[in-house]
Amino acid sequence: MLVMALILTSINHLLHAETNTLNSNKILEPFIFEIGSNFSDIQNKFNLEAKTSGVNFIKESNWYRLKTPVGFISLQEWQGKLHCIAYDINIDDIEIKKKLSDYLFEKYKNNFEWVDRVDNGFYVSYESSNDSIQGIYAYSLGITISFTSNEIRKAETKIRFPNL
Repeated sequence: MLVMALILTSINHLLHAETNTLNSNKILEPFIFEIGSNFSDIQNKFNLEAKTSGVNFIKESNWYRLKTPVGFISLQEWQGKLHCIAYDINIDDIEIKKKLSDYLFEKYKNNFEWVDRVDNGFYVSYESSNDSIQGIYAYSLGITISFTSNEIRKAETKIRFPNL
């Protein structure tokens, strides 16, 4: 009887964790945006808060912030398109954070594979196999998962390092 109770308790905990993860994924579903998409479509659907970025090498770009049930999202608009999205995951459950990370990297994988994994001790960077976007899992100060177009990264590099 005791063994059966322990098994049922374990199953309930697993089901609860899985349900929370699925709910978290579903909660983020409305906040998945395609890199390079028309930014006005996002602005029309959501009430975005203008944000001042600490470092913004592309002066013509604009940053916005949007609240989600699991934290905030920062969005970078440049030339009318979405070029960067950063999910600040503010939940305590490590397993759910991992599942959300896997979910986001899968959602932003668009006809390519994630390659060239580099861990510098502050974040893990991934490049897309088609050279279209970079994905970053930053873990040193909380959890931030971001996706940035290589188009804006190249423009920023030209500004920061004009002699390259």
